[in-house]
Amino acid sequence: MSRFNALLLLFVTSVVSPAFSADTKPGTTTAPQVAPRDDDIDPATGLARSSVVRPLLGAPPLPEPRRAPGPARPHIALILPTTSPSLGRLADAVRQGFTAAAEAGGKDATPVNVTGIENEGPALLDACRASQAAGALLVVAAMTRDAASLLVKSDCPRQPVLALNDPQAEANEIPANLYSVSLSLDNEAKQVALLAVAEGWRSAIVITSGTPLAKRVQEAFEREWSRAAGQIAGRLTFAGTAEDAPLVRERMANVRADMVFMALDPPEARNVRPYISGMLPLYGTSMSINPRAEAIVNLDLQGMRYVEMPWFVQPDHPAVMVYPVPRGMSIEEERLYAFGIDAYRIAQQLLHGDKRAPLDGVTGRLTLEPPTRYARALTPAEVDGGRVIPLRAP
Repeated sequence: MSRFNALLLLFVTSVVSPAFSADTKPGTTTAPQVAPRDDDIDPATGLARSSVVRPLLGAPPLPEPRRAPGPARPHIALILPTTSPSLGRLADAVRQGFTAAAEAGGKDATPVNVTGIENEGPALLDACRASQAAGALLVVAAMTRDAASLLVKSDCPRQPVLALNDPQAEANEIPANLYSVSLSLDNEAKQVALLAVAEGWRSAIVITSGTPLAKRVQEAFEREWSRAAGQIAGRLTFAGTAEDAPLVRERMANVRADMVFMALDPPEARNVRPYISGMLPLYGTSMSINPRAEAIVNLDLQGMRYVEMPWFVQPDHPAVMVYPVPRGMSIEEERLYAFGIDAYRIAQQLLHGDKRAPLDGVTGRLTLEPPTRYARALTPAEVDGGRVIPLRAP
């Protein structure tokens, strides 16, 4: 018997008239009882149709009937390590930029489902598969190079996937559905090398620190510089202290070159710059400057040329004007916020547009290069009076 029928029977037996009680009160007369006919029995309840049934007050609610799961909802899945102790803050900046771009897309934009994970190992692959099973048309994930490389060997790219870093893999190993875009400083260093060559310089002094990132930027610059027929006249390693900065001038005195390239972080670059002759053109990458800093902070970097996002140097750019500028973010977080905006725009292009059409993004001009990597061409810029301004076209 069902729970509902059992409750009804309990109610009827507890509230029926005393005439149905087994004990008769003294002085009363009982009326003869007539058994209900077979056709008077309601087969659904087992009670006579003539029985009066009232709601049982205080009865527990009946469970909701189970509904069959609905069809998967088409969406873009954004999978980020927002709960990671080391990457969470940066991942959330990407999330904010991505969702800001989705909101700017209006009601016709493809919905976005965000999944937060703690690490970009097996948890990333599990989230990718779950998102695809739930109706994801495209997955956006993999902030680290290791995570992007992990996707190359997984089954996730059976559907389109946009990796937020460049995988370490040969071109013929990358699945046809795995696209990538990154904020690679290596790419910036290559563009700076080409910029310096285009401006007529051929011999460079390279100043770097001992950090792995500085070494990587130095090597990327030197590879492109040498490929473009430039020469390395000398290499200097800056120890990072203010006391070591004056030694840079002494070490450069006997080196003949027509330009200088720095692979230093902002404090190191500001310490070294005053000891580099103003007669030598100076180049660097965005690792050496905070474009949001006060002019007085960047004053020591006077004349440094590098390549920068339109987000920071072209506020009147049609793409830049559409999106709100975040408040309270570090420069590193704001770069990733802008990166999130462009990641969403690429995702939309992969789903709805001509993926080979160049995209004027807030992080640069984005172009799909064979086989599936989006290259970013940044805006040449220089420091003038402590402010970062775009270079005038020749």
